[in-house]
Amino acid sequence: MIVSTELGNAGQSESPLTYGRGWSPHLDATQRESYAAYMELGTLAVAAIGAVFGVGTTLVTDLVRSRREQDRYWNETKRVVYTRFLASLAQTHSRMIVAAFREQPDDVRRHGVHDAFHNDPQHSDAKALLRELAIVSPDHVYQAALPAYRQLRMIRELLAARSLRPESAEYEEVRQPFFQGMDTLQKVMRDDLQPKTSRRF
Repeated sequence: MIVSTELGNAGQSESPLTYGRGWSPHLDATQRESYAAYMELGTLAVAAIGAVFGVGTTLVTDLVRSRREQDRYWNETKRVVYTRFLASLAQTHSRMIVAAFREQPDDVRRHGVHDAFHNDPQHSDAKALLRELAIVSPDHVYQAALPAYRQLRMIRELLAARSLRPESAEYEEVRQPFFQGMDTLQKVMRDDLQPKTSRRF
């Protein structure tokens, strides 16, 4: 009987902590405090992880919004320069042919053509705008702008050097490549301003 009593007492003496299943009514005061502290730390850890994810999501959203606003501003800047450059090319050409096709002495015509090329009434001559284009545009746009500008200079040199008529073959030989270059440049600029839907931040 003594043996069975001791075995019974031994079975009842096993600590409930050995199960590791959490709260038990058989925990003493120290064990209950430890368990409560453990649960509090777990709650704080979960809250901290949630806060980190929340901050991360906010930062990503702000980054995407900032990138979109920057792209919108940059596109608008390019659009203004592109429009001004194309307008300057066309207007400079118009001023030069007005000066060249008048009945006037050669030296007056020469001066009038050069003056029309260099002096824009809107203070936006083609050469100055070409420099702006080199700053704000991608290289492929700038490279597409160079042939049109060079062709405009060729027209200037021809009209200043010789007295021609609008229907003359010599003038037509330089006029057609100029307008073809402008058409090509306009397409390149338009494509560059299209939204980049596949761009990633």
